[in-house]
Amino acid sequence: MNKIRVFLADDHKILRESLVILLSQKENIEVVGAAGDGQEAYRRILELKPDIAVLDISIPQLNGLDLAEKLRVELPQVKVVILTMHKSGEFVSKALCAGVRGYVLKENALEELIECIQLVSERKIYLSQDITGIVVDGFVNNNRENPESGESAVSPREREILQLLAEGKSNKEVSDLLNLSIKTVETHRSNIMRKLGFRHITDLVLYAVRNHMIEL
Repeated sequence: MNKIRVFLADDHKILRESLVILLSQKENIEVVGAAGDGQEAYRRILELKPDIAVLDISIPQLNGLDLAEKLRVELPQVKVVILTMHKSGEFVSKALCAGVRGYVLKENALEELIECIQLVSERKIYLSQDITGIVVDGFVNNNRENPESGESAVSPREREILQLLAEGKSNKEVSDLLNLSIKTVETHRSNIMRKLGFRHITDLVLYAVRNHMIEL
Protein backbone atom coordinates (compact mmCIF):
# COMPACT_ATOMS: atom_id res chain seq x y z
CA MET A 1 0.00 0.00 0.00
CA ASN A 2 1.38 3.38 -1.00
CA LYS A 3 1.24 5.74 1.94
CA ILE A 4 0.35 9.42 1.71
CA ARG A 5 3.55 11.27 2.63
CA VAL A 6 2.74 14.35 4.73
CA PHE A 7 4.81 17.28 5.97
CA LEU A 8 3.59 19.57 8.81
CA ALA A 9 4.49 23.22 9.42
CA ASP A 10 3.18 24.93 12.56
CA ASP A 11 5.02 27.05 15.11
CA HIS A 12 2.99 25.73 18.05
CA LYS A 13 5.09 22.77 19.19
CA ILE A 14 2.41 20.98 21.22
CA LEU A 15 -0.13 21.14 18.39
CA ARG A 16 2.48 20.08 15.84
CA GLU A 17 3.53 17.06 17.89
CA SER A 18 -0.10 16.13 18.59
CA LEU A 19 -0.90 16.17 14.89
CA VAL A 20 2.13 14.02 14.12
CA ILE A 21 0.83 11.44 16.60
CA LEU A 22 -2.72 11.69 15.22
CA LEU A 23 -1.70 11.24 11.60
CA SER A 24 0.83 8.50 12.34
CA GLN A 25 -1.99 6.34 13.70
CA LYS A 26 -3.41 5.99 10.18
CA GLU A 27 -1.93 3.09 8.24
CA ASN A 28 -2.05 4.93 4.93
CA ILE A 29 -0.39 8.15 6.16
CA GLU A 30 3.32 8.71 6.82
CA VAL A 31 4.54 11.96 8.42
CA VAL A 32 7.90 12.53 6.74
CA GLY A 33 8.81 15.74 8.55
CA ALA A 34 7.73 18.80 10.50
CA ALA A 35 8.93 22.37 10.99
CA GLY A 36 8.20 25.35 13.21
CA ASP A 37 8.86 28.14 10.71
CA GLY A 38 8.22 28.79 7.02
CA GLN A 39 11.81 28.98 5.80
CA GLU A 40 12.74 25.65 7.36
CA ALA A 41 9.53 24.14 6.01
CA TYR A 42 10.32 25.46 2.52
CA ARG A 43 13.82 23.94 2.52
CA ARG A 44 12.70 20.58 3.87
CA ILE A 45 9.69 20.31 1.55
CA LEU A 46 11.98 20.91 -1.44
CA GLU A 47 14.22 18.15 -0.10
CA LEU A 48 11.59 15.61 0.96
CA LYS A 49 8.97 16.25 -1.76
CA PRO A 50 5.98 15.03 0.27
CA ASP A 51 2.62 14.33 -1.32
CA ILE A 52 0.89 16.87 0.95
CA ALA A 53 2.17 19.84 2.94
CA VAL A 54 -0.02 20.96 5.86
CA LEU A 55 0.76 24.62 6.60
CA ASP A 56 -0.37 27.08 9.23
CA ILE A 57 -0.93 30.61 7.86
CA SER A 58 0.71 32.50 10.73
CA ILE A 59 4.12 30.84 10.89
CA PRO A 60 7.29 32.93 11.33
CA GLN A 61 9.86 33.79 8.64
CA LEU A 62 7.59 32.80 5.74
CA ASN A 63 3.81 32.68 6.24
CA GLY A 64 1.75 29.75 5.01
CA LEU A 65 0.04 31.54 2.12
CA ASP A 66 3.28 32.84 0.62
CA LEU A 67 4.89 29.44 1.13
CA ALA A 68 1.95 27.83 -0.66
CA GLU A 69 2.45 30.20 -3.58
CA LYS A 70 6.18 29.34 -3.78
CA LEU A 71 5.37 25.62 -3.77
CA ARG A 72 2.70 26.09 -6.45
CA VAL A 73 5.37 27.52 -8.75
CA GLU A 74 8.42 25.49 -7.75
CA LEU A 75 6.97 22.13 -6.68
CA PRO A 76 3.44 21.85 -8.10
CA GLN A 77 3.19 18.13 -7.42
CA VAL A 78 3.03 18.88 -3.68
CA LYS A 79 -0.58 19.50 -2.68
CA VAL A 80 -1.02 22.11 0.05
CA VAL A 81 -3.51 22.04 2.93
CA ILE A 82 -3.92 25.13 5.10
CA LEU A 83 -4.53 24.52 8.82
CA THR A 84 -5.52 27.77 10.51
CA MET A 85 -7.76 29.61 12.94
CA HIS A 86 -8.68 32.20 10.27
CA LYS A 87 -12.13 31.61 8.80
CA SER A 88 -12.79 34.77 6.77
CA GLY A 89 -13.58 34.66 3.06
CA GLU A 90 -10.50 36.80 2.40
CA PHE A 91 -8.15 34.14 3.68
CA VAL A 92 -9.99 31.32 1.94
CA SER A 93 -9.87 33.14 -1.39
CA LYS A 94 -6.18 34.00 -1.00
CA ALA A 95 -5.48 30.36 -0.22
CA LEU A 96 -7.33 29.12 -3.31
CA CYS A 97 -5.53 31.69 -5.47
CA ALA A 98 -2.26 30.27 -4.14
CA GLY A 99 -3.26 26.79 -5.31
CA VAL A 100 -4.25 25.41 -1.91
CA ARG A 101 -6.33 22.22 -2.14
CA GLY A 102 -7.56 21.99 1.45
CA TYR A 103 -8.53 24.50 4.15
CA VAL A 104 -9.09 23.19 7.69
CA LEU A 105 -9.81 25.20 10.82
CA LYS A 106 -7.65 24.34 13.83
CA GLU A 107 -10.74 24.04 16.01
CA ASN A 108 -11.82 21.13 13.80
CA ALA A 109 -8.39 19.66 13.14
CA LEU A 110 -8.85 16.41 15.04
CA GLU A 111 -12.15 15.70 13.28
CA GLU A 112 -11.36 16.93 9.77
CA LEU A 113 -7.64 16.84 8.99
CA ILE A 114 -7.39 13.14 8.18
CA GLU A 115 -10.45 13.28 5.91
CA CYS A 116 -9.03 16.38 4.23
CA ILE A 117 -5.67 14.73 3.57
CA GLN A 118 -7.31 11.64 2.11
CA LEU A 119 -9.58 13.66 -0.21
CA VAL A 120 -6.80 16.02 -1.31
CA SER A 121 -4.61 13.01 -2.12
CA GLU A 122 -7.38 11.98 -4.53
CA ARG A 123 -7.10 15.38 -6.29
CA LYS A 124 -10.24 16.75 -4.63
CA ILE A 125 -10.69 20.07 -2.80
CA TYR A 126 -11.66 20.12 0.87
CA LEU A 127 -13.01 23.11 2.80
CA SER A 128 -13.67 22.89 6.54
CA GLN A 129 -17.37 22.44 7.30
CA ASP A 130 -17.60 25.75 9.15
CA ILE A 131 -16.59 27.76 6.08
CA THR A 132 -18.29 25.90 3.25
CA GLY A 133 -21.06 28.50 3.25
CA ILE A 134 -18.61 31.30 2.39
CA VAL A 135 -18.98 32.40 -1.21
CA VAL A 136 -15.45 32.81 -2.60
CA ASP A 137 -15.60 32.27 -6.35
CA GLY A 138 -16.40 35.86 -7.24
CA PHE A 139 -13.75 37.18 -4.91
CA VAL A 140 -11.10 34.87 -6.35
CA ASN A 141 -11.94 35.85 -9.93
CA ASN A 142 -11.94 39.52 -9.04
CA ASN A 143 -8.51 39.22 -7.44
CA ARG A 144 -7.08 37.64 -10.57
CA GLU A 145 -8.74 39.85 -13.15
CA ASN A 146 -8.56 43.21 -11.36
CA PRO A 147 -5.31 43.40 -9.44
CA GLU A 148 -4.83 46.64 -7.53
CA SER A 149 -1.69 48.67 -7.21
CA GLY A 150 0.09 48.57 -3.88
CA GLU A 151 -0.21 45.20 -2.20
CA SER A 152 -0.71 43.21 -5.41
CA ALA A 153 2.32 44.96 -6.91
CA VAL A 154 4.54 43.47 -4.23
CA SER A 155 6.21 40.35 -5.60
CA PRO A 156 6.31 37.01 -3.73
CA ARG A 157 10.03 37.55 -3.01
CA GLU A 158 9.31 41.03 -1.66
CA ARG A 159 6.55 39.66 0.58
CA GLU A 160 9.01 37.07 1.87
CA ILE A 161 11.52 39.80 2.73
CA LEU A 162 8.78 42.03 4.14
CA GLN A 163 7.80 39.35 6.65
CA LEU A 164 11.39 38.79 7.77
CA LEU A 165 11.99 42.51 8.20
CA ALA A 166 8.74 42.88 10.14
CA GLU A 167 9.88 40.08 12.43
CA GLY A 168 12.90 42.21 13.32
CA LYS A 169 15.51 40.60 11.10
CA SER A 170 18.39 42.84 9.97
CA ASN A 171 19.35 43.18 6.30
CA LYS A 172 22.32 40.89 7.03
CA GLU A 173 20.12 38.24 8.65
CA VAL A 174 17.70 38.34 5.72
CA SER A 175 20.56 38.02 3.23
CA ASP A 176 21.91 34.98 5.12
CA LEU A 177 18.48 33.30 5.34
CA LEU A 178 17.63 33.79 1.66
CA ASN A 179 21.14 33.51 0.20
CA LEU A 180 20.94 37.03 -1.23
CA SER A 181 23.47 39.83 -1.19
CA ILE A 182 22.88 42.62 1.33
CA LYS A 183 22.61 45.04 -1.60
CA THR A 184 19.81 42.97 -3.11
CA VAL A 185 17.95 42.91 0.21
CA GLU A 186 18.34 46.68 0.53
CA THR A 187 16.94 47.13 -2.99
CA HIS A 188 13.95 44.92 -2.23
CA ARG A 189 13.38 46.79 1.03
CA SER A 190 13.35 50.13 -0.78
CA ASN A 191 10.94 48.78 -3.40
CA ILE A 192 8.58 47.45 -0.74
CA MET A 193 8.50 50.77 1.09
CA ARG A 194 7.89 52.64 -2.17
CA LYS A 195 5.15 50.34 -3.49
CA LEU A 196 3.22 50.35 -0.22
CA GLY A 197 3.80 54.02 0.49
CA PHE A 198 5.62 53.42 3.76
CA ARG A 199 8.02 55.89 5.34
CA HIS A 200 9.08 54.04 8.47
CA ILE A 201 9.77 50.44 9.45
CA THR A 202 6.91 50.68 11.95
CA ASP A 203 4.52 51.07 8.99
CA LEU A 204 5.87 47.81 7.60
CA VAL A 205 5.42 46.02 10.93
CA LEU A 206 1.83 47.24 11.30
CA TYR A 207 1.06 46.12 7.73
CA ALA A 208 2.45 42.65 8.45
CA VAL A 209 0.35 42.39 11.62
CA ARG A 210 -2.86 43.53 9.88
CA ASN A 211 -2.32 40.97 7.12
CA HIS A 212 -1.54 38.19 9.62
CA MET A 213 1.97 37.72 8.26
CA ILE A 214 3.28 38.02 11.81
CA GLU A 215 1.73 37.94 15.27
CA LEU A 216 2.68 40.23 18.17
